[in-house]
Amino acid sequence: MAIDVVVNQRHLQIQLKQLETVWHTVINGYNLSQAATVLHTSQSSLSKHIAALENQLKTEVFVRQGKRLTGLTTMGTALMPHIESIFAEIRTIENLSLDFNNPNIGTLTIATTHTQARYVLPQVVKEFKDRFPKVNLILQQADPETIAQMVIRGQADIGIATESLLHNNYLRCYRYYDWTHRVIVPSDHELASQESIDLPTLASYPIVTYHGGFTGRGAIDKTFDEAGLEPDIVLAALDADVISTYVGLGLGIGIIAEMAFEPSHYQNLTAIPVDHFGRFTSWMAVRDDAEIRQYGRAFMELCQKQFAN
Repeated sequence: MAIDVVVNQRHLQIQLKQLETVWHTVINGYNLSQAATVLHTSQSSLSKHIAALENQLKTEVFVRQGKRLTGLTTMGTALMPHIESIFAEIRTIENLSLDFNNPNIGTLTIATTHTQARYVLPQVVKEFKDRFPKVNLILQQADPETIAQMVIRGQADIGIATESLLHNNYLRCYRYYDWTHRVIVPSDHELASQESIDLPTLASYPIVTYHGGFTGRGAIDKTFDEAGLEPDIVLAALDADVISTYVGLGLGIGIIAEMAFEPSHYQNLTAIPVDHFGRFTSWMAVRDDAEIRQYGRAFMELCQKQFAN
């Protein structure tokens, strides 16, 4: 199968396979061996496709260091949005066909953070699997920026995160739910009886919270900084379970997302509401120029229904 791109002056003809090679090489980190594995072909075959495309374009698409590909040239960078759009359209056509012939069979890949996968999505996943038992559901956990890129590049159908999704021209976003932080302390801690805690008091204790870039950590740092306070972050982790464990051991007070506090799991801890760090919104995102399968839309509807009341 080939796609013809005809330019009057040069009669340029480009094969779809050549564009597919470029696309998979980029999304696999310029690793030809890995891209070849994904495409079920050989590395030498991909090299030939790249060489053929560059020969037709009369310029290089990739930056090279010896035999290694390390990035895109100016031409390659200009090509990528058009290549991604082509494959987005192909995926849309394929999805239309699959929905017509096998509406309840297929694979749905969700890229999300650990917090969403661990604390928010379990009930949605259960309801989805009850409704679509023949759909292979894949949860890919990553940081918010990687999640956005996975959706943009077609490696995931839906992305769910708080950061990095909304302000992206390639993504179409849907509100999921709003949340704030909680301070957690051992139940016998001197702050456990407080209904609220001011920032100077928080900053006077050792703090256990999220790693940078996750679950509102940027807002936590900014809030303390703007107040002229320098908190003592004694431990940073990706997982609220880890944070809760170390708070329980007396390492410090914790700051976690409100949905991540599970009283039944940590009966020795007390959660105190705080609004100093702002209110956040978790979003669901799909690629803006491609439609997902019907069961993907059903998954998103289940998510929105979860917080409808």
